[in-house]
Amino acid sequence: MGLTELVAVASNPPASAGASSSPEAYISLHDIHSFSQSSVLKKSSCPPHCLALSPSHVFAAQSDKSVLNVYNRSKGNLETTVPLPEQLSAVASSHNGGVVAMGTTSGRVNIWETSSGRYTSTPLSHLQKITTVTFDPTSTFLLTGSDDTNILVWSIPHLTAPNSKKQPLRTLEYHQQPIISILCGQGSGPAAIAVSASKDNSCIVWNYQDGTLLRTFSLFSTPTSLALDPADRGFYVGFGDGTIQQVEFAKVGNRTVDLGVNGSDTTSPPQDTTVTGNSDPDRSYDSPLYRSDEKHIPIAASSSGGRWTAEGQESSVTAMDVVFEGNYLVAGTESGAVNVWDVATGHLFRALASYKAPISCVKILPPIGFAEDAVSTVQQIVVPPRYHDAVKASSHNSVDVDTALPPMALQFNGTLPSGIAADPFSPAADLAAIAKGIAYFNSPAFTADTAQSNTVMMTESIKNVEDAEKITALEKELEAMKERYKRLNEVHKQTWEEHTKWVMDVDKDKAEKMMSRKAEEGDEMQTGE
Repeated sequence: MGLTELVAVASNPPASAGASSSPEAYISLHDIHSFSQSSVLKKSSCPPHCLALSPSHVFAAQSDKSVLNVYNRSKGNLETTVPLPEQLSAVASSHNGGVVAMGTTSGRVNIWETSSGRYTSTPLSHLQKITTVTFDPTSTFLLTGSDDTNILVWSIPHLTAPNSKKQPLRTLEYHQQPIISILCGQGSGPAAIAVSASKDNSCIVWNYQDGTLLRTFSLFSTPTSLALDPADRGFYVGFGDGTIQQVEFAKVGNRTVDLGVNGSDTTSPPQDTTVTGNSDPDRSYDSPLYRSDEKHIPIAASSSGGRWTAEGQESSVTAMDVVFEGNYLVAGTESGAVNVWDVATGHLFRALASYKAPISCVKILPPIGFAEDAVSTVQQIVVPPRYHDAVKASSHNSVDVDTALPPMALQFNGTLPSGIAADPFSPAADLAAIAKGIAYFNSPAFTADTAQSNTVMMTESIKNVEDAEKITALEKELEAMKERYKRLNEVHKQTWEEHTKWVMDVDKDKAEKMMSRKAEEGDEMQTGE
């Protein structure tokens, strides 16, 4: 049995077409090797960067409503629809599907643990809409990009820990325009890289674990999509004119690096002269990407790879991804075409699918058919998020939400030993201690103490609730009295003005006497003081 590799394609019909009600609003899965459609997930209008896939489920945010559609991949149907406090603008899933990260239009990051239903939201760390969200290969770090030009690096363990400060580890600041896309490589430690594309006509390669800027690539035009080679050998940029730029890390600044004898490198400068040996003995890598002395020198992307063009393909490239082997690139366009490009030649290989709506997302799924895939796995159960009042309001910056995990039922099977073993650290001693504890918890004394304690706690809880209700009632009554006083004051003021006006019109002498009498009374009061 050969490898089966699927690609998920999502469309985003215009709002005038009814969005998710449009016949073109669906997610389709295609076999990249047989070029056939394997399944269709209907009723989903997915914006860019709002499609995430796990081994068992598909998560798709909707463009016309604040909901997240969750599809079951094995059954091929819509399993549940999750309503959300605010509109989503980016979605990503960890590699095992245990955590789903969601970026919002307000700049907040939401974390949903799908196995327990815990839902955590961060303060407004981004000043504008989050445009892209991505996990690192270990699902330990989360990177978010925004229209505010910043990239934030988050720690997933810190975000999911109860009562922890929901703050990013670091901020990557160098782009001057909104972030279009961020992708993480497959390496870790010193080899951990991320590539970001921005509307400032540049792509930057980062080491996101320490915040180091490795390389800046200048582009000839504003990028519209980004894809990363599965072996971190380079990246691909799509543009509005339908072309695709290939950038190879081994060809930085017209200098191709090839391993020479005994691990040394041979660097070819632009003058076509050959320099043998390692020109930078302090660096630990052979790729020019890691030259610390040149990391702040912008490189023209055209000098590090070729541009791909094809006749009749002038529509904007909206989404891309590279297959597991790295030999094909799948690209979706604004016109609805999904094409397969050959990486080695840069030629259009064939058309995979055609939509009547713009393509918003293209995701390559991990291949199926390896030896370890034969091991049976348990189908993951997705628990809908459990929202807190603070999150429903979506106006507070608070928020660690519902950190209690579901109750765990423990059951002991088998017969416990009657006697305690001589060794206090033996399994028999442990089981005897457990049996003794169970007997104590089931004893009448423990039951009576527990009942009394529960009664006291319940009485205190009722008292606290009653006090809170009284305080709320008094606050409402005070607000009502303030409102009545305000209205009476306005009526009194208006009545006095009308009376004074009437007196002035009827009897001016009387009005002058009233005014002088009022002035004299004021003088007497001041003299008395």
